[in-house]
Amino acid sequence: MKLKRIFSILASFVLIALVIWVLIRNKKEINQQAQLSLQENSVIPVNTTQPQLMAINSAIQVTGRIVAENSVVIISKSQGIVLSKHKETGDKVSKGTAIAKVEDHLIRENLRVAESNYIKAKKDVGRYESLQQAGAVTKTELEAMQLTLNNAERAVFDLKDQLQNTTIIASISGVLEKVYFEEGTLLSPGMQVAEIINPEKLKMEVTITEKEIVRLKKGQSVTISTDVFDNKLFNGTVDVIGSQGNDALSYKLEIVLDASTGLKPGMFAVANFKTGESDGQKLVINRQCIVGGLKNPSIYVVKDGKAYSRNIVTGEVVGNQVEVIEGLSEGEIIVLEGQINLADACQVNIINL
Repeated sequence: MKLKRIFSILASFVLIALVIWVLIRNKKEINQQAQLSLQENSVIPVNTTQPQLMAINSAIQVTGRIVAENSVVIISKSQGIVLSKHKETGDKVSKGTAIAKVEDHLIRENLRVAESNYIKAKKDVGRYESLQQAGAVTKTELEAMQLTLNNAERAVFDLKDQLQNTTIIASISGVLEKVYFEEGTLLSPGMQVAEIINPEKLKMEVTITEKEIVRLKKGQSVTISTDVFDNKLFNGTVDVIGSQGNDALSYKLEIVLDASTGLKPGMFAVANFKTGESDGQKLVINRQCIVGGLKNPSIYVVKDGKAYSRNIVTGEVVGNQVEVIEGLSEGEIIVLEGQINLADACQVNIINL
C-alpha cells in the first residue's frame, strides 16, 4: 500500500515536469517567431548611391548674414513729450507716414511772437526807407533795421522747422523693425526713435580674404544656401566689393538677393562663388545624401546589410554636388533616400528604385 502511494506521487511529479517542459518549449518557439517577425519588420528600404570622382569648378564658400538692403534709424529732431503714437513695431509704413506726435505748444507760442516781430520789423524797414530818402535817418540806421528784419525772418523760419519736426515721420517705405518710445516718453534731439527696414530688398554681407577677392568681380553670380531651407538654393549677384581690407586682411562684400525667395533679414547663410577654375578630380556626393545640413554633415554608409551613421567633412558645394574632404572613400555605398527612418547600425534593404 505504501509502495503504491509512492508510485502515485512520482507519477504526479513526472506529469507536472512534462507539462512545464512543454510550456517552456512553446514559449521559446513563440519568442523566436516574434523575434524573427520583428527583425523582418525592422528592415528599412533605402535607395543608395556611391561617391564619384569628378572635376568641378573651384568655388569660394563663405558664411554671412542676410540683412535688409535699405534700413534707416530715425532720430528725434525735437525735444518734448510724445503726445500720440501712430504706429507699432511690425507695421508697414510709407515714406512720409506720421509715426508719432511730440508736444508743440511752446514752439507755437514762440512762432506767434516771432511772426509778430517779423511783421513789425518789416513795417519799420519800410518806414526807415522813407525817412532815409528824406534825410531823417542815416544809412547806418536803415541797415540796422534791415538786419533786425533779417533776424526776425530767420527766427520764423527756424521755428516753423522746429514745429514740423514735432511730427516724426518715416523717411523711407518699409516695416517698423523697432520702436524705442511710448506715449509719454520724453524725447530729446539726437535720440533714436525707430528703425525702419525694407524687407523687399535684401542683401547678404560676407567677409572674404585677400586671396579670394582677386578671383571675384562685381556682377558675378552667387549661389546661396541656408539650413532654414535645407536642400534649397537661391541666386544672388555680387554688388559691392570692399576696396580696403582690415587689419586681418579681410574685405567686405555685399550680395544682392531677391526677397521673393522667402529669405528674411537676420538669417545666416552660405554663399558659394563659382570662379571657373578647376582643381582636378574631387570626391563628391549628392547633397541629398547629407543628414543634418552642411554645418554638421553626416551620412549613412551601408555595409553588410546595415546602415552606419558617419560624420564627414565637406568642402566646396556646386549645385547639388558636395565635395567630401574626409570621412568617405570611393566605392563605398551611401544612402540617398530613406534616411528619415534610419538609426545607427539598423538593417536596411537596398531597393534602388
